Amino acid sequence: MQALRLLLRNEVRVRWRELTGETRASTLLLMGAVIFGGVHLILWFISRSLKGVLTAPLPPELVLLAALVVVVLFPFGVATGINHSVVALFDRGDLDLLGSSPVGSCTVFASRVIAVAASVFVALGLFMLPLASIGVLIGVPQLLGAVPTLAALSVVSASVGMLITLLLVRLLGARRARTTAQVLAAMSGALLFAASQIPNFTGGGERIAELVAPLARHFQPGMLLGPNSLLWLPFRSMFLHPLGTITVLAFAALVLWATVALLHRAFAHGIGLVESAPKRKLRDDQQVRFGGRGALRVLLQKEWKLILRDPFLISQVVLQTVYFIPAIYLLLFSDTSSFGRLQFAPALAAAITVLAGTVSTSLVRIAVVGEEAADLLAAAPVSGQLVNRAKMLVALVPVCSVIVPVALWALTTDLASGLALLVFAPVTSLAVVQMRVWNPASASRKDLFKRKALGDPVSTAAEFFVPLAMGPAAFLAATGSAWVLLPLAVAAASVAVAHARR
Repeated sequence: MQALRLLLRNEVRVRWRELTGETRASTLLLMGAVIFGGVHLILWFISRSLKGVLTAPLPPELVLLAALVVVVLFPFGVATGINHSVVALFDRGDLDLLGSSPVGSCTVFASRVIAVAASVFVALGLFMLPLASIGVLIGVPQLLGAVPTLAALSVVSASVGMLITLLLVRLLGARRARTTAQVLAAMSGALLFAASQIPNFTGGGERIAELVAPLARHFQPGMLLGPNSLLWLPFRSMFLHPLGTITVLAFAALVLWATVALLHRAFAHGIGLVESAPKRKLRDDQQVRFGGRGALRVLLQKEWKLILRDPFLISQVVLQTVYFIPAIYLLLFSDTSSFGRLQFAPALAAAITVLAGTVSTSLVRIAVVGEEAADLLAAAPVSGQLVNRAKMLVALVPVCSVIVPVALWALTTDLASGLALLVFAPVTSLAVVQMRVWNPASASRKDLFKRKALGDPVSTAAEFFVPLAMGPAAFLAATGSAWVLLPLAVAAASVAVAHARR
């Protein structure tokens, strides 16, 4: 137990150093206090409208809502657990040291699982802890049960996430398992968002209600799935039900013990998996033939091949598009005239314009910032302008090949919005791509999508503002407003700033 306490203390110290690596501790604490106070101020206003609505004792039907909350958050918790399990296995870089120490692998693994559970607790706490605060503000302390429920959910999610990660390592090897786990963690959030948009694709909430109506009778009082059924006992911990709280905490403890007992040997074996990963054999007769291909074509093939070899980077780019799928669906298949004064088609054209800019930014960041052979390209018998042109085309061709057909289709539903999309989306993509070429930098590919400036911070900020300005410009142009000149001026000023600082 003493070794476990020391390892957990070290985990806390490492996480604190990560938080304060680029920010002073005093600044971080001040920001935390401001955010905490602001959130609770908002919750106080919300609680005022809930007084008299939620009163003790709480109706038993609320257990069904609690079960729905847990079921919805569980996949997100597992995805977070997978993400942090990847860090625990591959990115920390201290497993060799711990493996040679007198501390047993069971203790080391237990500390990692608990640390992952703590990370899941923080992530899911953004959704569940406000419920406990509201319970205190409205005088319903039973809602404090969200805390033990969250703790149990975090432990189970972390255990399942570690299990999936180690299973991927066993099946695919460490290199592929790391990429696969990162892709799963990245795409799970997008899938949850897509699931939340099902009513938009199925005709609205009324259609969903019609589909689930035959099942509703099974949840009536007295039925097998009724609110008083023992099946919902673990979810009653959300309301501090004594037996339900004890049950869910005991189950979480049992899952944690079973995970550590059954998987610690696989974890110990995983210490050397990175070095023992199977390597591809190169054929001796392989030859590189350039034939009659031009240098530009060779450079394009090289860039796209490198991107396709990295599924994690692809998932990060695709992740940005998933959140715009409902917007694209409404633009292409909805009757925009039914939205009346909302002018939905111009708004969706603006959203897709912003999407074109953000995706182009990601692709050109991979090509320019993630370049791992800059010295080789500099020594190659091609001009720097040709290399830059190839990197720009790598980002522009995929985006324009999708945006242009969508814009042409949009012309058939709303002429002004289609024209705005056809003009502003490619211009936005070209602007951000050119700005990144002016602002080159070098970084590891795993750091490309971290929230930090890459290269000159002023130019990076200007690059960020261009899509945000061109989106409203597309909306105003589609509606025929003269105010379109204002966001266009902001975008032009951003481009000018990036050009001046190149």
